[in-house]
Amino acid sequence: MNPSQTAKNPDFKKKALFAFVHYFETELKSLAESAKAAHLAATHEESRAEDRHDTFAIEASYLAVGQAVRVADLEKTLQELKGYLESQRPLESAVGGALVVLETEGKQLCSLIAHHGGGTQVKVDSRTVSLVSPSSPLGEHLTDLTAGDEFSVDSKSGSRDYRVLSIH
Repeated sequence: MNPSQTAKNPDFKKKALFAFVHYFETELKSLAESAKAAHLAATHEESRAEDRHDTFAIEASYLAVGQAVRVADLEKTLQELKGYLESQRPLESAVGGALVVLETEGKQLCSLIAHHGGGTQVKVDSRTVSLVSPSSPLGEHLTDLTAGDEFSVDSKSGSRDYRVLSIH
């Protein structure tokens, strides 16, 4: 199956969503275990400071807080992606939950628009699918476009032109 046909396959979007859900569930499980260990380290009685220079408990608590925030972010991402899986409504414009096939510099790119988890990539049927947040430079330009629309994104390496091939 060539790249264009792969993305037009109605199951491709569902496979991409499942792949992202699996990726984030795996990451969440691992991080939740690390967060629990950091919390225990921060609150264990042996972590009490022995003198004013002993900062182990403080550092462990900062780590625990940071990991707890990341766990909450992952849970939001999973909730959003699972919502897209449940709705499976047809989309005609680039909005949250849309799988957008773009062409740039003779290459096709597959991007799934989601408010959380931007920048993450998964492989689906040997194609890379990227999660794109509407607040990213690409996502800002993509929002509400339809198939056939063209746009440019400026970056440090110069301007890049894109064309929306399809939206699923």
